[in-house]
Amino acid sequence: MHNVVHLQSFKSVALTGSVRSAAQHLGLSPSAVSHHLKLLEQETGLTLFQRQGRGLCLTDTGSAIMPDVDSVLESSGRLGQRISDLHENRIGRLSIGYFGTAGTQWLPELVSYLEHRHPDVAVQLNLAEGPWTAFHSDLQVVISETAAPEFPPRVEGHFLTEDPYVVAVPEDHPLASRAEVGLSELENFPWIDNDTGDGPCRTILFDACSRAGVRVHFKHEAHSFVTALHMVSRGLGLTILPRLGVEPLPPGVVIVPVAAPGPIRYIHAISDPGHPQQELIEDAVTALCELATS
Repeated sequence: MHNVVHLQSFKSVALTGSVRSAAQHLGLSPSAVSHHLKLLEQETGLTLFQRQGRGLCLTDTGSAIMPDVDSVLESSGRLGQRISDLHENRIGRLSIGYFGTAGTQWLPELVSYLEHRHPDVAVQLNLAEGPWTAFHSDLQVVISETAAPEFPPRVEGHFLTEDPYVVAVPEDHPLASRAEVGLSELENFPWIDNDTGDGPCRTILFDACSRAGVRVHFKHEAHSFVTALHMVSRGLGLTILPRLGVEPLPPGVVIVPVAAPGPIRYIHAISDPGHPQQELIEDAVTALCELATS
């Protein structure tokens, strides 16, 4: 069942519902795709597809193995890319995925350090906002809702820091002089949104509000930390965001910590433990840990 070509045919038919469509997508003949499916079912002893009208659909058994097929194909793709990199002499390159506030706070120093320590290595930065789903870089800085998330076996995680949320208010706001403030105390003030979609930062805030019995309501939607903070400086409301996101802080804005149990995001660096540049990645992770705790 480890024939990658057979698995590619399996996945393509599962997605298209048609041997002919899958064959066109893969650049194969329909008979070749049908043969791959037959061999796969013979190798596994499982019935993976059933007829549905003029097409095919996965059986319950076929659906059950799809996540594992995805994992094998993804690993195969990474291996192919790594071999290609070696053939093209691109092993002296390190790609780093990051989210916006990590880039602002840590990445300039990290790139400077790596270029000084490893002058033969080209550092490539990839902005990767939103939830982590798959490797897009050799090393990625990611957000989680817990300090010890369960990463897949092929992922090595390194905890960097926790990033508690704060509330930004105008300097003349009634809460501006407080040492800390609870989420429930913020409910009746106008809120300014600072995120997009279902990003992890918004999810962490919403979950904390739900646990505290606080209704989330936004008077204004800014969709970025910088814009939201400048709106706060104009007295348009308050905004709740991770501590890393408040710099640079506009004039006229005060930061007040959110009291426990408030929202906290946890930041990790993740990498492939089988990466051929493991020593370089470990050096980058060590530097990131120092930057995150400084």
